[in-house]
Amino acid sequence: MTEEQLTQRKSMILKLVEEPAYVPMKLKEMAILLDVPKGQREELKEVLDALLAEGKIGISKKGKYGKPDIGAITGIFSGHPRGFGFVTVEGRDQDVFIPEDKTADAMNGDTVQIAVEAEGEGSKRAEGRVLRVLEHANRTVIGYYQKNKNFGFVIPDNQKIGKDIFIPQGKDMGAMTGHKVVAVLTDFGGSQKKPEGVVTEILGHVNDPGTDIISIV
Repeated sequence: MTEEQLTQRKSMILKLVEEPAYVPMKLKEMAILLDVPKGQREELKEVLDALLAEGKIGISKKGKYGKPDIGAITGIFSGHPRGFGFVTVEGRDQDVFIPEDKTADAMNGDTVQIAVEAEGEGSKRAEGRVLRVLEHANRTVIGYYQKNKNFGFVIPDNQKIGKDIFIPQGKDMGAMTGHKVVAVLTDFGGSQKKPEGVVTEILGHVNDPGTDIISIV
């Protein structure tokens, strides 16, 4: 299957799944519906796997393909300093691992809806992607301010946030590199975009006595 054929077939499957009358179905059922010969069903699976990897369709526990949220479950996202995270789901023995490029705009403590893309085996955790954030846990971040020429960043004290906060020009209250600041998030960003915010308070310089205590309080 060429790249062009893959693109065309992905578009066809996506159009089918998005039809209002579409009912989630297994690979075999979809192959029969689309008149795909038995010898070409592996190619159909390749197309479906590509759409799953892109998060454009979902798959239920019974192996039926449908919209992205067909097999969605809800849990609490725990971030890691390296960018990836884990989602704790009630009723599951293990957390679900979320790779860095599949965290969407989730941040530590958020309530999220995820799709499990691969079930775990043995000690290996299940792996999934964040479909959407249902509730953000925090809208304010305390951290170290780093000023660049026309913008700046807040490096959060809480390393589990795992993302620096972009501060546009004119939104830093005059903070300089080394200041401990409070920032209010205006945009939670995404997998390819940093969160954005505005500085609302300067707590002091990191070298000033008591600044760390104030930030904790």
